[in-house]
Amino acid sequence: MDRRLPLTILILMLLLSLLLPSAFAGELSPSDAKALREDVRAMMAAYARGDADFLIERTHPSLKRLAGGDDAFQAITRDALKKQHSAGVVVISEDVGVPTRTYAAGEEEVCFVPRQSLIRVRETPMRSTTFMVAVRRVGGSGWTYLDGTGLQGNPHLLRQLLPALEPGVTLPKREIEAL
Repeated sequence: MDRRLPLTILILMLLLSLLLPSAFAGELSPSDAKALREDVRAMMAAYARGDADFLIERTHPSLKRLAGGDDAFQAITRDALKKQHSAGVVVISEDVGVPTRTYAAGEEEVCFVPRQSLIRVRETPMRSTTFMVAVRRVGGSGWTYLDGTGLQGNPHLLRQLLPALEPGVTLPKREIEAL
């Protein structure tokens, strides 16, 4: 038996392991993209009606850990929704765009779903262009989410929440304008 064969196999396995993370990145199927857009619309509708339970259930676990665990995250979410309601924030309309390609993040895959909101803060109408970060296990069908609104000004937070995210991922643009 040739002694170089085990070495060749070892080198091939090493090369394959280096390529594996990017093997999970790619395009969503049309049915996956459609389902994802509908899911994000449901998230936005839950936000508009102040449904904290729905939002909490669909939030990626990394944000819950960062907030101090499930109980702390639930309290923060409920409080934030109450404060926004009492501050006069009203969602007038939502538009969900086409999801980006997926990016490898260890055992998960990530994509960005653009969204545009028309909101009213007290009497001032505003347009918010932002995105949701959608995350699911590779090969899975259920997505969890991170709101991209706070990530644009704090991009290293995305790496903190998703440390295995492949390098070179650029966040979509975020813009808020008074109308």
